[in-house]
Amino acid sequence: MTHQVFANVAGVIIFISVIIAVSACIDITNQQGEPEESSIKINASQAIEIVKQDPVAVEYMSENFKRPDLRGNKTVLVQGFETNNSALQEDETYWKVEMMERNCACSGIKSLYVVESYVSPYTGEIANLTTGMVSESNYETETCISTACH
Repeated sequence: MTHQVFANVAGVIIFISVIIAVSACIDITNQQGEPEESSIKINASQAIEIVKQDPVAVEYMSENFKRPDLRGNKTVLVQGFETNNSALQEDETYWKVEMMERNCACSGIKSLYVVESYVSPYTGEIANLTTGMVSESNYETETCISTACH
């Protein structure tokens, strides 16, 4: 009976030790890179609105975005970004905002007008914004407005 009690106590001690060790590992992971949800102040919808209000984006979209039915947005949290083949702020987390519009409703791979930007989820500051016309083949199938293009 004494051995049984000792075995149960030892099992409980081991179980508690494992829980403490796992909790410590999770805490260390959060400190080393993954942003905690509570520290993010700007959500995806707000990031899109911030980009839509940028003067460069406003001008580009007013000149090129003519078909709301052929328009799409994609926003995702990313760790760092590259511009002109050089990494900028690779330790930082950003909202990558892609706003795009096809230039026609025809089938096949066509051109997209694109506004691409990186927005701080903490301050709402735009770190980088580019505009241009690119082939739909540069984007994943799910960002494509038409199901016939890929």
